[in-house]
Amino acid sequence: MTYPVFDIPYKTAYSTSIEFKTQINSKMKGREQRYPVWTYPKRTFTLSFDKNSSGRNKLEEFFVNMMGQAGKFEFVWEKSKGGNGQTYLCTFDSDSFNQNIGKFGYSTSELKLVCIDEFPVQPVQSLDFYHKAECESSIEFYTIVDKIFSARNDRKSYWDTPKKSWTLTFDKNAKTRKKIEDFFIAKRGRFRSFEWKWKKEFGGDDKVYNVRFDEDTLQSNIDAFGYGEIKIKIKEVFPTPNPVDELEKDEIIPRKLLKIALDGGSIYILDNETMQSFSYNGEDYLGAPLTLGEIKKDDNSGVSKLNIKLSNVALSVSGIIGQRGDVITNAPAVLTQVFLDVNTNTLLPQYSLILFAGRCNNLKLDYEEASMDIETSLGGYEIQAPIMKYRTTCQVRRFKDCRCGYTGTETKCDRTFARCKELGNEENFRGFPQMYNELVIKV
Repeated sequence: MTYPVFDIPYKTAYSTSIEFKTQINSKMKGREQRYPVWTYPKRTFTLSFDKNSSGRNKLEEFFVNMMGQAGKFEFVWEKSKGGNGQTYLCTFDSDSFNQNIGKFGYSTSELKLVCIDEFPVQPVQSLDFYHKAECESSIEFYTIVDKIFSARNDRKSYWDTPKKSWTLTFDKNAKTRKKIEDFFIAKRGRFRSFEWKWKKEFGGDDKVYNVRFDEDTLQSNIDAFGYGEIKIKIKEVFPTPNPVDELEKDEIIPRKLLKIALDGGSIYILDNETMQSFSYNGEDYLGAPLTLGEIKKDDNSGVSKLNIKLSNVALSVSGIIGQRGDVITNAPAVLTQVFLDVNTNTLLPQYSLILFAGRCNNLKLDYEEASMDIETSLGGYEIQAPIMKYRTTCQVRRFKDCRCGYTGTETKCDRTFARCKELGNEENFRGFPQMYNELVIKV
């Protein structure tokens, strides 16, 4: 597919940022369990413009043609402006384009371009670049205190030793600045720890600390000839007592895969990933938004269900319904957890786990998302017998759900066997039509 190119000149002073997404769970004695949600980082270019009337019109025309955030375009990060010469597939970060208009139609403005940076990086061994001597340093403890202040006022330190943190400032040319960015990408933001020496010439103690980045975002403010200033926050971490466990934690990460099996083309989703696609069992899963609820059990029917929400912004789910009808209701769905080697982004074939499996039900659609339940019949047989009442009418509580099985155009059912037979669905009738409607026993 061919995309338009954003080639409008921008000012030499601009900024670019790299952003990861890391989940950090606190553990005993100040240790951490870190989980990388994104494989590739989000990169943002914040460009400034100073244009005459003609240049302003060109900017406005391009923004209108892209319909704000809706359109995608290519942007080349010029080497002459401190870039790497790579071409990025971008979108605008906002639906608004604001300008300050001066005399004779001259304007100043700013645009943010957003993309996924999946280009390979050069290995950088350590964060040993020269930084400004002035830096910020802090020492932190973690103390548990009674929530309500009283005469007793109990408190206890949760950490045996304090954690240190530093804010360092680097003023570098384009080549060295790129090395710092490569190092940040290789560590995936806050995910991976590394060793750093606080040198005496910078007011330090010459000790080597085990640290990680304290933020998932790295911003570079770039000026003429690609020179840029970067501020980095690093924080001390307490490593896992077993070095092998620490290494495995940094190399093997879980990912969730959702498959909804449909005739004529199934749905394959890689959970909230910036990786474009991932192959598993010969099927390509696409990185897309996926929200998972908690597994709930319906005590009335013995059904366990998991609510999921998929993106419908591109009308992908609505398109399936429009072309093929409601083929999603009653379709088999499987949620699988697999494990990746983060160094190669390849699957570890010996490890996989089915987290939940069932059939889709209760489909709801709007312009932004599709919501549905994955239900397992009888709660995955967690009870020995179904919870039901013996009566003449059908036991199915919702017409046209996965247990009813009716897929026609009718919209009403009175749960009687006669109506089920009229709809040609008597094989799925879940009642006892031969029973008495009422039985009176005289004693």
